[in-house]
Amino acid sequence: TFPGVVALDGINLRFKAGEVHAIIGENGAGKSTLMNILSGVYAPDSGSEVRYKGSRVEFRSTADAAKCQIAMIHQENSLVKHLTVYENIYLGHFIKKGAFIDKRAMRESAAELLKKMHIDWIKPGTLVNDLSASEQQLVEIAKALSRDPETIIFDEPTASLTVRESQILMDIIRELRDRNVAIVFISHHLEELFEIADVISVLRDGQYIGTYDIREIDIPRLISLMVGRELKSNVPGKTAEMIWKRSATLQNEVVLEARDFCLPGKVEHVDFVLHRGEILGFAGLVGAGRTELMECVFGYTRPSGGTLYLNGREVRFHTPKEAVAQGLGMLSEDRKSNGILGLHSVQDNINSASWPKLRGRGPFVSKPAEKRNALDFIHKLNVKTPNANVRISTLSGGNQQKALIGRILSIKPQVLILDEPTHGIDVGAKQEIYDIINQLADEGISILLISSELPELITLSHRIIVMHEGRISGRMEFSEFAQEQILSYASGTETI
Repeated sequence: TFPGVVALDGINLRFKAGEVHAIIGENGAGKSTLMNILSGVYAPDSGSEVRYKGSRVEFRSTADAAKCQIAMIHQENSLVKHLTVYENIYLGHFIKKGAFIDKRAMRESAAELLKKMHIDWIKPGTLVNDLSASEQQLVEIAKALSRDPETIIFDEPTASLTVRESQILMDIIRELRDRNVAIVFISHHLEELFEIADVISVLRDGQYIGTYDIREIDIPRLISLMVGRELKSNVPGKTAEMIWKRSATLQNEVVLEARDFCLPGKVEHVDFVLHRGEILGFAGLVGAGRTELMECVFGYTRPSGGTLYLNGREVRFHTPKEAVAQGLGMLSEDRKSNGILGLHSVQDNINSASWPKLRGRGPFVSKPAEKRNALDFIHKLNVKTPNANVRISTLSGGNQQKALIGRILSIKPQVLILDEPTHGIDVGAKQEIYDIINQLADEGISILLISSELPELITLSHRIIVMHEGRISGRMEFSEFAQEQILSYASGTETI
């Protein structure tokens, strides 16, 4: 139980050796809370109990869980960025030679582990800060495996992985299952569960709904069990009427234009035009340069070349603050590092970009205005929270994301950059985010949308630009949208 919230209520589950047990549910269903109890991060309320190999155990810390050879791989990694790969893998259980840490042995052991995982392109001596987000996730997995656990909990392990890396992980999990390791697997990607899971349990609003043999259930039934209602399809069929309506809603007024944008090694000669009320999608594989392009537009990074026009006037943003002052807002892919203020309240997070506008008399912020602004966006975006003053880190990922969207909307942007807005969010919360994005476009806000989920781009975008290795490889009107064509452009097998 958390302040004002019962996160779990009477959950009874069993996890078996040599079995992949998937756990699904909407954001806020209690999945991560349950796993944090099993891994020693949280202690359950009195009257609850955890049994391991038939005996009652009490985990007061992650160290207690580790003694029972239980390891958890969190969705957001906990690596120390200024340490090397091998130092992170053995952090907390260093290999020693006498009283001293044996760095050579750790480096060699890490190299052997990475080779066994088929990810030996990651070198043990590399600083973690120099790795991509997906490579860091693989190191997090290696760190857990280095303890030779009997039970491994994976919390959204593929969220930041490429297709190839996800397949490597699936092979690792199959090998662990064959070695009689118990696997607990949380994912919002239902398709991958049917590839790897043996059984699947559903949680909803902190309660246990049921456990099912993966061979005896399908995705529509799972979604219905998860959300307690039927969801409308998020991949509409492209009828002639729909194509006409989508095209008709696109206004001719150009709000933002980028010409010949360049960033050495990341972005090469990119041009795009964004219209009033348009959702312009950006597709591409990991490393295609989409995020780097948007960071140049928003002032995080200074491009080496190119010109940006806002409402027909040339602009140059040296900092994000300058971009915000001109009516641009950006939602970063990395909620944890570049988004939420984890130690602060939901209210503070929503208001943090608009405090100058919330002043009362004199230089001080008006408390009533603060509360009114936060409650307005909590209500408008349906942020599920006991009240505005709870710490934002206690909310589910989907509700954190909606609060961050509220933060950006509080500055009244005319251009909104959304980088993977539904990353790590369940299907129910995704539909709510989709509705918000469509409503914003209807209100005349122009949106640059980056997403690795092609159905999402196809559902939301008026037009799609595809990038490959820093260049634009394809441009598509709504009537031309097809996943196969987007993938051809994204992989570089076909270009315009």
